[in-house]
Amino acid sequence: MKWGERLYRLFLIWYGCGLVLVGFHLLPPWLEWANVVFLMLAGMIGALFLIERYGQRGIIATIAIFIGTMAVEYVGATYSLIFGSYDYTNQFGMTIFGVPIAIGFAWLAVIGCTHALALRFVSPTRTFVASAVGASLAVVLDVVIDPVAYVAKQYWIWEETSVYYNVPLQNFAGWFVVAFVIHRLLFIFPAREGSSDRRAISLFFLLDAMFLFLALLEQLYGAFFLGLSLTTFIFWKWRRSA
Repeated sequence: MKWGERLYRLFLIWYGCGLVLVGFHLLPPWLEWANVVFLMLAGMIGALFLIERYGQRGIIATIAIFIGTMAVEYVGATYSLIFGSYDYTNQFGMTIFGVPIAIGFAWLAVIGCTHALALRFVSPTRTFVASAVGASLAVVLDVVIDPVAYVAKQYWIWEETSVYYNVPLQNFAGWFVVAFVIHRLLFIFPAREGSSDRRAISLFFLLDAMFLFLALLEQLYGAFFLGLSLTTFIFWKWRRSA
């Protein structure tokens, strides 16, 4: 069994445990580090997809995405630019200039899984459209992630008000722009087939399902039904393209 498959199986085990412990508030304070490990595992699956898809360029892209998104998050959190005004809490472990390292892995997970789906939906030769699709898929994830992470879990604190759980609409625009730029740069590279495509695509639906489940448990019904509607459509499109 390849190490990529072992990594994926470890992620599934961690995912199942986390779904129960976090969803039903059973995670003890001394086990909060498990959230960081979860994001690191998800990020490694996303990175593995990029490396298998783009080879040595994928390694460079993985490093660049991690460093670049950490820098973007630093600018966003420090100067209230790009996403809006927000601050991270102390629940994500080790930080660099105030930005949790786990956030860099989270972006790798988001970019990896949305890139895999974008490649399934749109020919990579249509780079602008494919990049827009990938960025839109990233926003679909954040539509559910942000209300749960902010309202229910307090992983970060928004300092503004908004019609959508006080998550600034600028945040979603920022997600789209950042994800679009990354996808567009990735599509410059020639792609190849890889065995990690299936794992990366399943990562998208697993992440979405987890946060939909948490949104339902936390009675964030607006986020739940909006996210469920968008995800159902995406799942339908994916099945048709399979």
